[in-house]
Amino acid sequence: MQAAPLYKGELFRWRVCPAATRHEQPIQRADMNRRTIFSPGEGADSRTIDRRGVLIGLGLAGAAAFSYLNMPKALAAPIAKDRFNRMIPETAGGWKSRKSSELVTAAPDPLSDKLYQNLETRIYEGDGLPTMMLLLAYSSVQQNDVQVHRPEVCYPAAGFPIVSSKAVSLDFDGRRIAARKLIADRGGPKEEILYWVRVGRDFPVGWAEQRLSMALANVGGVSPDGLLFRVSTIEGASGYSPDALEKFLQAFARACSGEFRDNVLF
Repeated sequence: MQAAPLYKGELFRWRVCPAATRHEQPIQRADMNRRTIFSPGEGADSRTIDRRGVLIGLGLAGAAAFSYLNMPKALAAPIAKDRFNRMIPETAGGWKSRKSSELVTAAPDPLSDKLYQNLETRIYEGDGLPTMMLLLAYSSVQQNDVQVHRPEVCYPAAGFPIVSSKAVSLDFDGRRIAARKLIADRGGPKEEILYWVRVGRDFPVGWAEQRLSMALANVGGVSPDGLLFRVSTIEGASGYSPDALEKFLQAFARACSGEFRDNVLF
């Protein structure tokens, strides 16, 4: 029995596109001159999507601009380290200062470089006077994730637990500020500490107040500067008296320039 003859068209289709033959899908020649015709509404949908994208883009750009314009603005300018150090008085009353790295400070961490723009530690000594250990830490901008470290954190972390803490009020020529007095156990003589924290124009005496001051400043569009002022002495040391810290603070404040008192200390 002879096989049916193959026509030229069938032979061409088998050799060139076997898949089309198996699925019995005829090959159609492309008409290069044929126009593309959209179904009704197809072009309108594209235009609707384009308009929607434009509106979304404008909304995002507006939100970004609003956020930028409402970012808290820093009111204080950074102080160069050399200038900051020169602003600290070399003498205060009968005390004379020397640099020291012996004081308790915050443990280094990934945020330590951002924590303070200026950090200075001094020892003040004088004949017949108790030795004073001073720490000044200042930053022109306080952020929610980077704020001044209080001694209640630093001292226990260094192995010196806080055994007494109370809020006190200090008066500097009629200017009253809120501060805190601590006693740290050093495993022998106790260290008496007097410090205050300034956030903008506020003097919060605890973490909760400190964060509230930050939040209120940010709501007002301000990123405040911040200061930690800490002075301490050893109980029972030569020349010690219960009011030794207060006497030193008065002498120190009087020795400071008006610029340093008004823009950094208070």
